[in-house]
Amino acid sequence: MSGIYLTGCLVFAVVMVAGFFLIAAARSQHADELTRLAKHQKRLAEKQPLGVEEDIFAAQRTGYLARILAQAGLEAKYASIKTQWICTTIGTAVGFTMLAMLVSPDLMILGLILGAPAGAAGFIMYLNRLAKQRQAKMTEQLPQVLESMVSSLRAGSPVMETFKVLAETAPDPIRSEFKRALISLQLGKPFREALNEMSQRIRTPDFKLLTQAVYISQDVGANLADVVATIAEAIRERFKLRDFMNSLTAQGKATAAFIGVLPYGITALTYVMTPGYIVPFFNNPIARIIFILLVFWEMIGFWILMKLTTFEV
Repeated sequence: MSGIYLTGCLVFAVVMVAGFFLIAAARSQHADELTRLAKHQKRLAEKQPLGVEEDIFAAQRTGYLARILAQAGLEAKYASIKTQWICTTIGTAVGFTMLAMLVSPDLMILGLILGAPAGAAGFIMYLNRLAKQRQAKMTEQLPQVLESMVSSLRAGSPVMETFKVLAETAPDPIRSEFKRALISLQLGKPFREALNEMSQRIRTPDFKLLTQAVYISQDVGANLADVVATIAEAIRERFKLRDFMNSLTAQGKATAAFIGVLPYGITALTYVMTPGYIVPFFNNPIARIIFILLVFWEMIGFWILMKLTTFEV
């Protein structure tokens, strides 16, 4: 019994030793390749940690200036417009300071303090105006785009094919947004992520409603064509209500504009007709500061009056 036990142990030891030799021999044949692969893996680990996937898509900027430029269709010019913003701020501050120096050296500090924020705010107001004009134009184009979308969906086309049709046939500037979303989808970006980025660039409640309808149709399988047709009809009815409200508030807007401009007109008329009545006021340094503050206060009041007579529909 003990002889059989010893024989078994001996056979096991021989097999183990032979296996080790075979593994060593096989490894020695590919030792150079294994060493090269190990070094390559080490270099990759130094460049990029394991578990981190590289995103081939450019991340959309989320800053305040980037959002305005995205809505204005100028996102590609972010760097140059940011430089223009800084130069406008500095230039306005210098201009206000020089103007204050010509009027009175005592107002130089006030001109510098008011010039920089005025330049920065003015440039942002200009960009906001461009963005609002583009957003309004895309809102006007949205019912026509939705009708084309309904026709394509009822013809049996999938959503991807519908986006392709709109990217080719829709009017500008909304066509560029569909074209950008289509390129992202063709590159493999998830549909919801591409549509979400598109809704951030098209900041209208109607397009947000469209995105929610697409999400719901994907989740529960609803008839997307009928939902989009209902949204298009609702948008057209909202446009009719908006025009009706504008006609009702036209007189109020004219009155607000007249009241807002009236103080400046009276001041200018008084200066032209009787300069001796108002020139002593401007010769007083404290009065000049008060006058500048009154101008800004009147501008704030004019803005409030226009807001009171403007209704968002």
